[in-house]
Amino acid sequence: MPARKIQMIIRDAGLASRREAEELIRQGMVTINGQVVRDPAARADLEHDHIKVSGKLLRPSEQAKLYYLLNKPRNLVSTFSDPEGRPSLGDLVRPIRRRLFAVGRLDFDAEGLMILTNDGAFAQKMAHPSYAVPRTYLVKVGGDPDDKALARIKRGMNIGEGDRVGEIKWDVIKRQKTSTWIKVVLFEGKKNELKRIFTVIRHPVRKIRRIGFGPFFLGKLPVGRWRPMIESEIDQVKALFDPAHTRTEDKKLLRGPTRKVRDPRKKS
Repeated sequence: MPARKIQMIIRDAGLASRREAEELIRQGMVTINGQVVRDPAARADLEHDHIKVSGKLLRPSEQAKLYYLLNKPRNLVSTFSDPEGRPSLGDLVRPIRRRLFAVGRLDFDAEGLMILTNDGAFAQKMAHPSYAVPRTYLVKVGGDPDDKALARIKRGMNIGEGDRVGEIKWDVIKRQKTSTWIKVVLFEGKKNELKRIFTVIRHPVRKIRRIGFGPFFLGKLPVGRWRPMIESEIDQVKALFDPAHTRTEDKKLLRGPTRKVRDPRKKS
């Protein structure tokens, strides 16, 4: 496990808030390998370093929560095992060697951003429709849908099996000879929702790539790779569903930064 700021290790162990952890450190209540540490930015590795807080030894099992961003490749099951023997997340992230939940499952033939964590409460809230966490996708559809067809993509459209689309945002990114890239933002995550939406308007989906989930974005993370969330992202995790935040602040965090997204694979 990479070294992290000692105040973050204390916070994630559930012993104190970040500010409280900083105060404990400045008061000389924290030791690393027997040495008193007074710098909150000092780094340590809970797997290898001997860390005590007010005389209490922290153990790796007490590192409360782990959060990773993963760029799922196509033709991979979004579960940690598969009874049919297909490649799965478990095969891909086996080196992490921790029990994790997958947040935001993707279809076998879809790719893009997923979140892996051992924080069950966070995973449940991110996925639950009542929180309306936005999921941002680049979708490649067959053909060149005209304005009339695209106008059918709206809140309340019937996509079959008694399901209707909730809040939805979309923007045409690039038109090609035989296909079109469209950025779509969904807020519920119904099963096969994107495929069903574009089947209704008769422009079937050819590729799905999720690039954002709430305030978290794929960025330049290569396909098939993962990385731990950085400290600013973990701060967003802590703030997302914090009752102390106002509704306006929560909404900004959930929807993430406003920015124009372009198709990163123009030649595909």
